[in-house]
Amino acid sequence: MIVDMHAHIFTAEALAGVDRKVKKYAPQLVVDGGRYEIVTGERSSGPLAPMPGFGDVEGRLKAMERMGVDVQILSVTPGNFCYDAPPEAGAVIAKTQNNAIADIVAEYPGKFVGCATVPLQDSGAAVEELNRCVRDLGFTSVEIGSNVAGRNLDSPELMPFYSEAERLGAPVVVHPINNAGADRMRSYYLGNIVGNPMETTLAIGSVVFGGVLERFKKLVFCWGHGGGFWPYQVGRFDHGYEVRNEPKANIDHLPSEYASRMYYDTITHSEAALGYLVSVMRAGNVLYGTDFPWDMGDYDSIPMIKELKGVKAGDKTKILGETSAELFNVPE
Repeated sequence: MIVDMHAHIFTAEALAGVDRKVKKYAPQLVVDGGRYEIVTGERSSGPLAPMPGFGDVEGRLKAMERMGVDVQILSVTPGNFCYDAPPEAGAVIAKTQNNAIADIVAEYPGKFVGCATVPLQDSGAAVEELNRCVRDLGFTSVEIGSNVAGRNLDSPELMPFYSEAERLGAPVVVHPINNAGADRMRSYYLGNIVGNPMETTLAIGSVVFGGVLERFKKLVFCWGHGGGFWPYQVGRFDHGYEVRNEPKANIDHLPSEYASRMYYDTITHSEAALGYLVSVMRAGNVLYGTDFPWDMGDYDSIPMIKELKGVKAGDKTKILGETSAELFNVPE
């Protein structure tokens, strides 16, 4: 079984049906000549030319078949977290999208597993929605942004959410949003090319140095885009810890000692980089992902993974789906 643990969907029809008081905060998908633009209030992203299946499930299934993917862990488009919306609107937007994903999972058994979104601007509402998704909808994980309206992931307000995710055994999948330094990355698509892995690295630094993994010892984090720059700069993290007092504020171990407690997807766009990721972070902690259906997705990596030099056949099986199947409780 090959499992894509990094796959998004835009539930346009469901979002279009929300109450008008909520709709002004909810993302809307605009299609123009086969290209897509996501509009949220006065903000927009695009134009994009994603793969088939942005919101079309039948097109998605055909694309999965072409790629050789058996199952997708289905999560919302990152721009759809809506953390800057009022808490009440954020809760409705999250619930609407989760219900739409649950309907897709039910309609296509064996092809998708639900990954929840929650309104993190209100930790109580986030805990409530995560419980509903796990208890009533059968979701097995939760996707969050790399920051919550500018607040890093070690924010005290997030601790009740982490506690509940740990209690439920729900892995926390983190996707970069609202990237730091975006004002300097408006040219050349740097906001995505550089901004996404940089933002992920910042989020990992916040979680590790913030003591989140120290406080919640069974909490699982999964990081997109190969873990950003963290796997390739982990020695710098350790060196900083050794020579400075600031990194020791919340943790008693080298940052690298927390690396094995986290998971990283395969989206590196480079065989050499992926091989390095596997060697440093271990095959059991690397998960096949595509970032479907975005233009920066990695859609040709299955053959590359199968041919990775120096990686045992059993480890390649772990990367392609065995670990994800266990982590996200994928039905056999």
